[in-house]
Amino acid sequence: MNRTEQQFFALLQSGLWKKPVDQSLFSGDPDWSTILKMAHMQTVSGIIFDGISYLQADLQPPTALLRQLYQTVIRIEKSHALFNERLTRLIPLLQSENIHPILLKGQGVAQNYPDPMRRQCGDIDLYIGKKDYRRACELAVEKEIVSNDTLESHKHFYFEWDGVVIEFHRIVEKFPDPFKNKIFQQWTQYHLQRGKLQVWNLNDIDVLLPPPNFNALYIFNHAFHHFIADGIGCRQLSDWVMYLHRFCDQIDRQELMKDLKAFGLLRAWQIFGYIAVHQLGLSEERFPFYTDKFRDISQTVILKDILLSGNFGRYGQKWATRPAGYLSGKFHNFRMKNRRLIQLSSTIGSSVGFYYLYYLVIGIRQIVNDKLK
Repeated sequence: MNRTEQQFFALLQSGLWKKPVDQSLFSGDPDWSTILKMAHMQTVSGIIFDGISYLQADLQPPTALLRQLYQTVIRIEKSHALFNERLTRLIPLLQSENIHPILLKGQGVAQNYPDPMRRQCGDIDLYIGKKDYRRACELAVEKEIVSNDTLESHKHFYFEWDGVVIEFHRIVEKFPDPFKNKIFQQWTQYHLQRGKLQVWNLNDIDVLLPPPNFNALYIFNHAFHHFIADGIGCRQLSDWVMYLHRFCDQIDRQELMKDLKAFGLLRAWQIFGYIAVHQLGLSEERFPFYTDKFRDISQTVILKDILLSGNFGRYGQKWATRPAGYLSGKFHNFRMKNRRLIQLSSTIGSSVGFYYLYYLVIGIRQIVNDKLK
């Protein structure tokens, strides 16, 4: 890593763990514009702001840049207030119809950060399950909380509620490998039974959350799935790291190892684990199955891609070169995904092979749905 990247990760670790920064790293003339641009790309501006607060005043960014960053932090905090308000209205509405949603990632994961309000919000994902899925979707429309066009995929119903993106999940996730997917759906049903769930009390509303062994694997797999498709930023890995740190003692490692092997995720888990420890600051002891044997791959391939592509790969070449037309844009995305899969196959392993057919089928289905609406 170059010096600017080292400074970025020093601030990120400081913000994540509320610890002092190595002041000597910032002697000279740091490229603050680039550091703050990286924070924006990686959607960790609030965490970087906290890290900067540990620097002595004469080493901090110029006042104008710091003021801009502070305004971003204010917007992030307002987003949290809005998202939490939506949850306290939406969950009781569903519960009144005997539908008991489970919050995936998002606001629930934010509670594992030292300051939850500094984690940048994305959307609200609620697992409904197949049994109540259609009724929940109809209820959202009936109660007029849908404020934009709706979209429906193979796994969820997507809509906006006055600027907040909400997804009702029929299934949590889908594996590209049909054999592993069958096991994963059974695994999901096993872990998301009512008796296994955790509860987060949000303004006197009980919000159901998945149990530790489920989330440890699911948060990683969700990030890994996005990495294979387009890329991810440091926020997705920070969610995983903070969860592992918080629930390390509650995770059944023997069961987790069995599950990682069953889903073909162990190699990827350990590749990203090196970054979790060395770039994000998680202790080796609190990362299950840590190894440094993938150090070169982690640093020269994975970390490089994360820094170049940013949050969900939105700063990668795919989006910069996508043509304007609908079909031409879809074809371009598919072609870029295939190129990415080929590049990653030698790094991640043969497990990426199923993604080719997966994206082909999903893409064709989406085109049919969009054009026949």
